[in-house]
Amino acid sequence: MGDFLVNFAIVGTQKGGTTALAKFLAQHPEVCFAPGKEVHFFDAPDYCESRSWAQLNQEYQQAFSNFRGQKLVGEATPAYMYLPWVAQRIYNYNPEMKLIFLLREPVERAVSHYQMELERQAEWLPLRWALAVEPVRLWRDRHNYQFNSSLRCHSYLDRGCYARQILQMMRYFPREQMLFLKTSELWHQHQATLQRVYNFLGLTAGHWPAQELVFSGGRAIVVSQRLRDRLTAHFQQANQLLQAILNWSEGF
Repeated sequence: MGDFLVNFAIVGTQKGGTTALAKFLAQHPEVCFAPGKEVHFFDAPDYCESRSWAQLNQEYQQAFSNFRGQKLVGEATPAYMYLPWVAQRIYNYNPEMKLIFLLREPVERAVSHYQMELERQAEWLPLRWALAVEPVRLWRDRHNYQFNSSLRCHSYLDRGCYARQILQMMRYFPREQMLFLKTSELWHQHQATLQRVYNFLGLTAGHWPAQELVFSGGRAIVVSQRLRDRLTAHFQQANQLLQAILNWSEGF
């Protein structure tokens, strides 16, 4: 059995199809994928910076009970992309880590995130009010790293500002260790997108899992066109910066 080392991670974005991609990769015979999907190792509220690398790796391995010396070891925790202190922790663990980003159109992502928090009973405000008070909530919980903090639960708009998050990751990792995908590509160009992932990770092609729904959940909430237009305008500048950073010819 080979030495244990996590060498790739799906780092975001939340509500972007990371669960589906994780399921696809977990079926590949050359991959050991964490059974729990979201390990939350590097963003754990009690993360200890003073551990030795050997201690760190030993504790990380506890999330991979299915490790049998596979070629690749990976996990998916969408919060890694969003929380700014995580990039350095990942780098300190494995500076050669390959990072996969699934980016969903930010208005749809925000609405889906809100709906998820409603279903979890972590949100009680109507959508427009939840969005209006988001800056206050995030400021209040800016030092609260617990899993039930507004930083994690109520960051509907802030998580959709992808450019800032990606630039933070780029402070530690070179562009060639990052793969950027649109969620729409995973859904509408399923096999071609998986091929890109396989190429990026160095996996043997030809193992094609059945296509599944990228999104799941209850009945979608109704959002007025007026509010959608306002949210689209809100993200316009961030989306333009994202296109420039990633050299995308078009948006989502």
